[in-house]
Amino acid sequence: MTMKNKMVSNFLLPVDGPETFARTARLMGMVDAGLGSRIEKVSLLHVMAGKYLSTHMANVDVRTEFILASELFKRLKKQHIREQIAPKMQEAEQLLRKAGVRAPIDILIEDGEPVQRIAAIAGGYSTIIMERRGLSPMKEVLVGSVTAGLLHRDIHASVYLVGRIEGKTPCPACCCLIPVDGSVHGNAAVAEAAVLLGGYGSTVKEVILVHVLDASRYGEEVSQGKIPAKAGDLFLAEARKMLLDGGMPENIISEVVRFGDPATVLAEEINKRPSCLVFMGRRGRNAVREIFMGSVSRRIVHRCPDHFVALVTAP
Repeated sequence: MTMKNKMVSNFLLPVDGPETFARTARLMGMVDAGLGSRIEKVSLLHVMAGKYLSTHMANVDVRTEFILASELFKRLKKQHIREQIAPKMQEAEQLLRKAGVRAPIDILIEDGEPVQRIAAIAGGYSTIIMERRGLSPMKEVLVGSVTAGLLHRDIHASVYLVGRIEGKTPCPACCCLIPVDGSVHGNAAVAEAAVLLGGYGSTVKEVILVHVLDASRYGEEVSQGKIPAKAGDLFLAEARKMLLDGGMPENIISEVVRFGDPATVLAEEINKRPSCLVFMGRRGRNAVREIFMGSVSRRIVHRCPDHFVALVTAP
């Protein structure tokens, strides 16, 4: 299978509980509607994080050697899965089917630290779809968040973050916005958008390509004899061609070129459109480096909590 064919082909959906899973199911249903038989499988994953242990440890001598390997805790684990986890996972599967997911679905139940287990399993998937918490960037670093933890890991799967828009809204794929900067990561986002959107036909009404002339670098580039605006035109032309090659009608593709801080400008453009799907390239950085050096994708995730955001990893 080629790298292009591996895009958006198998999906990992972490599940905390069905009460928070409905929006994830809706997004997965939308993706299935566009990709159809291209999807090989959808896996629902729940990481127990030792919850069954904390329920019973108060009545056990924690000094007991090999406690985790004991028959008692093996029975407790099986009981916890059977009575507490399995029914929730089955309900999540039903939500997917109700949302229109036709692809094969399997259920994975793991034990351990959530970020580590999800990151380890993600290597076998092209895409992760998950909810996000409304934490500030600094609070996520200090307090911790599964979503934030995954975004700081060097995982090769793309991460689709579910928007917080409630109620009935148009399909997020009706309107899509794609930042374009000519980078490997940015081009990967355009390529994945072309693959996903190509299956929707007339459902997609508008695709906006946005290029921001970075104010912090503009003067330096000009002093080096570069012409930032000309380079931007080339980036946009390349992105447009990728979309056209993917089957997008030319009349629904528009371009926006602005000058300023990339994250601020992109957030303004995104928030002009109440319901849209944003495709962005994702760079693997650790949490501390992102806080002090900045990350456009990270800032967009926090400034646009209502929107669906696809953070695409370059091959």
